[in-house]
Amino acid sequence: NRFNNVIVNYDTGSNKKTIAYWDTTRPVPLEVEERMDYKKKDSLFLVNKDSILSQASVDSMNKKQGKLKLYNIFLKGLNRTKYTVNGNHNWGVEPLLLGLEYNTVEGLVASVYPYYNRYIKKLKTNFSFEPNLRYGFSNLHLNAWADVTFRTRDWETDKKFKRQTWIFSGGKRVSQFNKNNPITTFSNSISTLLYGNNYMKIYENYYGSVNFSKRYENGLRFSINALYEDRIPLSNTTDFVIFKKDSINITPNYPNEKIATQFAQHQALIISVDVSIKPGQKYIQYPNRKMSLGSNYPTFSLSYSKGIENILGSDVNFDKWRFSINDDKNLKLAGLLKYKVGIGGFLNSKKVFIQDYQHFNGNRVIRASEYVNSFQLARYYANSTNNSFYTFGHLEHHFNGLLTNKIPLFKRLNWNLVAGANAFYVNGKNNYAEIFAGLENILKTFRVDFVAAYSNGKTTSTGIRIGTGGILGGGLSRNNGRNRRSSISL
Repeated sequence: NRFNNVIVNYDTGSNKKTIAYWDTTRPVPLEVEERMDYKKKDSLFLVNKDSILSQASVDSMNKKQGKLKLYNIFLKGLNRTKYTVNGNHNWGVEPLLLGLEYNTVEGLVASVYPYYNRYIKKLKTNFSFEPNLRYGFSNLHLNAWADVTFRTRDWETDKKFKRQTWIFSGGKRVSQFNKNNPITTFSNSISTLLYGNNYMKIYENYYGSVNFSKRYENGLRFSINALYEDRIPLSNTTDFVIFKKDSINITPNYPNEKIATQFAQHQALIISVDVSIKPGQKYIQYPNRKMSLGSNYPTFSLSYSKGIENILGSDVNFDKWRFSINDDKNLKLAGLLKYKVGIGGFLNSKKVFIQDYQHFNGNRVIRASEYVNSFQLARYYANSTNNSFYTFGHLEHHFNGLLTNKIPLFKRLNWNLVAGANAFYVNGKNNYAEIFAGLENILKTFRVDFVAAYSNGKTTSTGIRIGTGGILGGGLSRNNGRNRRSSISL
């Protein structure tokens, strides 16, 4: 029983056994220097353990934060922690400047994102409350919604750990037709103001949702979500652009690439289940936690969504599924290979509205969209489908200096080559492919790609995409601030 997925195991009682126990168990006596070192470390451990939750300690930590400066709310935001002997309370507000945007539906938009977090020791659960306020100065609509999250991370167990999350959410919000939020509010604001290209299409909805997710130590993840939406169409209320001649480019606020008219108000009740597993996980077992070392196998994911009709006035009736495989393969000196491939479709498409179509994440701005999960030159909704079958694939290879390090002088820049392809196929009249090559680690942050796209077997466009990729850029692309599940993307 020693050869399992735990490759290193520390005794769970290592910090509880007496000195006499270790003296009888240790095969070789400690040297004098070792005894002095352990004595010092044990003493410091006990001192820190006793003092870290003392009143004097928490008073000192509260004082060290300094005075609250309200003007920081505009640029830096507020992030404060109230330390107490019974637990900490963390609260704050995201920078107000991050909540400013512009679109042709709401005009200038101001959003406020406060938050509150605390650890409930008795339940071994992290509790968070994230209200959201959003106001459009052109259509004069106020939207307010909130997320309440209970996240449990139980490490105090010898063999298994419990990781599960409950999320309760509801209110009135603004959503993109594609819930993957293919265009950010910043990109849409710039493209609209400078060129009149209002790519982001949105609608309002009163909604309520409950989500439960759980992760098992064998690499299995499971989540189930129940969502109810009362979907309300929105129309453009302003055509303001910096250069008046560009107002001709403004399009109606619905995916006119796919549907010819605005959708009618309707209701939708949708149940979704997502399951993924990465088999072959290896762990290090510490006295009070397990640390994953990853696996040599890819991640297998399966999702299924059911639109339920005639409950709570729901008008939708569909069954949608998707299966995918993705992984990052470290080829050592040959570089890093990333891929994601999958298939899916609709088993039943009796009543499907544009919000529930299968959307392929497109991109029409120079800023690169999410790598290995989008199509850098594709239109946002032109290829959306409710067909019974589709397939897709994303592949990119990071050469990590395999070729560029062989070029004299150029190798001093430490720029690395990256290349790959993205494609999907629905049928003979709806298919798309693109190939790209570029350089990353530019100034240790940026990545620049040249992309050529083919739609229905014909060359349609070429373009440049600039994103983040490199020593610093990789971290930036993964850390874009707090995750706002219920709002449109920042």
